[in-house]
Amino acid sequence: MRLHVQLFSLSRNIRMLCGASLVVLLSLSCSSSLEPRAGVTVLVTNATCVPGPCSSQEILAFPAANQPNTPGGAWSLDLGIMTGSELCVTLPTSATLSINFTKIVWTNAMPVTLGTLPPSASRFMATSSTSSFVPATSDGWALTLPGAVEPIASPRCTP
Repeated sequence: MRLHVQLFSLSRNIRMLCGASLVVLLSLSCSSSLEPRAGVTVLVTNATCVPGPCSSQEILAFPAANQPNTPGGAWSLDLGIMTGSELCVTLPTSATLSINFTKIVWTNAMPVTLGTLPPSASRFMATSSTSSFVPATSDGWALTLPGAVEPIASPRCTP
């Protein structure tokens, strides 16, 4: 009888240990990754419109992770040209840059910064001016450019 009680107790402890291990493994595998989100928008307000007429601005996104060191300037994604007081753009879910046989992938679950450039300016002069943010953490974002600002999570705008 004593042997039976000890075996039953050992069996119960093994089952509890296996159950606890399974819970830990499942929580670790599910909680730490952020997936790219389709349809993330950015509402950009044109700071050049105050106090006078608006000047056109090319809106650029600069992947903040894996930014290659190239002689052609920073890797940027062209989001559109803002000609009026504001522009709503949709950020791509992902983008790939190929340099010599190397592919660099960015997704909107990774950090990005934004900046502007007059459409007539050389792309070599392009730089970001916002703080880094991860687009997939919100349906939409809002900010005023040009200028050094922090994007604010907001409802999705309509492009």
